[in-house]
Amino acid sequence: MNKFDSIVTGSLDIAQSEALKRKHTSLSAVHLLWGLITNPQTFSKRELSKHKKDISKLLDELPTVSNPIALDQLRPDAKLSEWLTYASSDAVQSGRESVTEKDLLKFLPKIFPELNINYDSFSNNEEESEVPSFLINLNELAEQGKLDPVIGRTKEIRAVMEILGRRSKNNPILVGPAGVGKTAIVEGLAEAIVKGNVPDVLEGKTVYSLEMGSLMAGTKFRGEFEERLQGLIKFLKEKAGECILFIDEIHQLVGAGKTDGAMDAANLLKPALARGELNCIGATTDEEYQKYILGDSALDRRFRSVPVYEPSTEDAVEILMGVRDKLEAHHGIKISDEAVYNSVFLSDQYIKDKNLPDKAIDLIDESASALKLSAEAMPAKLVDLESLIRSKKIYSKFEKNSSKEKELSKEIEVLERDFSEQKSIWEREVFSMKQVSTLKSDLERYKFELEQAERKQDYEKASELKYSVIPELEAELEKCAHEWVLGAKDIANVISRQKGIPVEKILKSKQENILKVEEFLRAKVFGQEEALHEISETLIASHAGLSDPSRPLGSFLFIGPSGVGKTETAKSVCEYLFNSVDNLIRLDMSEFSEKHSIAKLIGAPPGYVGHDEGGVLTEAVRKRPYSVILFDEIEKAHHDFSDILLQILDDGRLTDSKGRTIDFKNTIIMLTTNSKNIESDFKLEVLGRLDAHLTFNELSENVMHELVAKQVKLLNTRLSEKELSVNLSPEVVEQIAKRGYDPRYGARPLQSVFNRLVIRPLSKQILSGDLGSDKIQLNWSDDLEGHITFS
Repeated sequence: MNKFDSIVTGSLDIAQSEALKRKHTSLSAVHLLWGLITNPQTFSKRELSKHKKDISKLLDELPTVSNPIALDQLRPDAKLSEWLTYASSDAVQSGRESVTEKDLLKFLPKIFPELNINYDSFSNNEEESEVPSFLINLNELAEQGKLDPVIGRTKEIRAVMEILGRRSKNNPILVGPAGVGKTAIVEGLAEAIVKGNVPDVLEGKTVYSLEMGSLMAGTKFRGEFEERLQGLIKFLKEKAGECILFIDEIHQLVGAGKTDGAMDAANLLKPALARGELNCIGATTDEEYQKYILGDSALDRRFRSVPVYEPSTEDAVEILMGVRDKLEAHHGIKISDEAVYNSVFLSDQYIKDKNLPDKAIDLIDESASALKLSAEAMPAKLVDLESLIRSKKIYSKFEKNSSKEKELSKEIEVLERDFSEQKSIWEREVFSMKQVSTLKSDLERYKFELEQAERKQDYEKASELKYSVIPELEAELEKCAHEWVLGAKDIANVISRQKGIPVEKILKSKQENILKVEEFLRAKVFGQEEALHEISETLIASHAGLSDPSRPLGSFLFIGPSGVGKTETAKSVCEYLFNSVDNLIRLDMSEFSEKHSIAKLIGAPPGYVGHDEGGVLTEAVRKRPYSVILFDEIEKAHHDFSDILLQILDDGRLTDSKGRTIDFKNTIIMLTTNSKNIESDFKLEVLGRLDAHLTFNELSENVMHELVAKQVKLLNTRLSEKELSVNLSPEVVEQIAKRGYDPRYGARPLQSVFNRLVIRPLSKQILSGDLGSDKIQLNWSDDLEGHITFS
């Protein structure tokens, strides 16, 4: 009998390679023993590793030749033949078709009595307890190629290995913000164990990940949770020295399963951790570590922290390059280098509430999904064409036996031919994309098989994959048309949708247009040239990158009476920068005149009503980090507001009631006031930190005429849909301007005066049909009250 199972075959392949490498004259039993030690799939590996030095010594004693012999000339010696014969006989008697590792180990004490190896020690290792359902074997996932590659975390993985190799307190805990790759570090450790790139103390160990949700699920009766956890501890004790438990979100153990008179999960695990019966890796955030782990000194003593920091943008790019192949295989599209770079740099710039590399991977994943969806869905032009054909066919039924019937039939025929051609092109593109997806998935699988073959030293299979299968697939992939390529604009579209920022601004394609900001503002706000010039100059400096990057993009105090254009200026700046006024955050400071009301801006303190809702200001900026913030009538706010304002103007950030840091560096701060005594009403520290104090002038007669002209222009835009237009005589303009201005309210009454004198009478004329022409002239009639006449 000469059949061997995959594990024994792999061990024999390793044995042959070792014999050839050492230039030995024959294949001996010691070579096979070495194969069993170095094969990562053998269950006896850990026990045999205890005798590694003795086995290595036996290898050194074997006779060698000066020139290496060929593989086909390598013959088994008498001792190896005897061992394989015993194992084959045992397999036959047991009714097995192939020789297994167990058959070899049964006769190992007989072949190597000098090593004093007891067969029972292997039997105990083999009889493994059933793995609880709430444990995930990360080694298995690594062997199956289901884990993403870990890049740029060598330092942290090494630190974890060093702590695991300690005699006591050998339980590392990874501490860092969410999304920086703490779980990936543990997955990297599992990969290293599978590949054998670990020190002797970690060889053959299995990393299990604990699912806290599954552990607690269904434990409705008292004592069920404790029983389940004790079962887990028992399983880990039985495999003492062979497994490492990974607990993500380890702070959840504190208080988990605790009921009246019962202990929580952390207290149940402490004894096993203290006695060294359990090797554990934890992962948690800085805040939770401070609150739960450091707060429990007994638990803290049993762990050693490993800080995990957010990677640099350069490292994040390298990480994304590593996972790009898997993302391409999943989505069936090509991801350009440009998309990778932009996903990192744009997410770093615009997404402030998450961390790299998580936010960049999320961004590129969502962008790829959106592109694939748009590719697989029928294009809009085809949908419109299909709808047109359908409507033409319905119309042709009503034109039967008429002169138009033939004309319609010909038109439908042309449209159907055009639709069929365009649909065929689209279907070919979709088929090509699916073909690329299949080929990429196959390529990923074969690359993983190549890695496995090299690890098992199956050089025949590795050679076939490396020089035949993989190159053929790559050549086939090159021939495929890559119609769908993820680019920078696709990344920008997702950020634009999430953050409400125009795509052009994200891609910096409107960068040069910032020079036209003053021209735009002057078309919107009249009579305030000096103030608009100062605002424009500040915005240009910030866009050029010459202003302080740690402060808001601009901060201004608008001083002047009501109705002169202060709020309109804020709206216009917002509209120019973001193509919409939706990014304007407006706060009426009269609502914050009391000391306690200031807390509403950053959120109520813990224990107070509304703590869970967050702050009015901080939540608005967190959702829209690129915005214009208008603090209206600032003099009415309580003086404690100055402290919050100082923090924003100084550091460009604010901490809310939940301890989150909100970024104000991409906002423009605008304060308005009617006060004439600025220095007495405001703290000098606040005034000194503002970019400019801008005085808004009272509106002159000429400015009021310009505002009336603006109202007429807006009205004509609406009337153009009815193919109408209006023209106001100079007398009408004069009367509206005169009545639309109030010294107390500025131009605020203008809108209502224009509505009363122009829009309402004009509406009646339009609905009654009394207009004789599409060009309407409005004149002023000097009677007792004065009114407008139409001609």
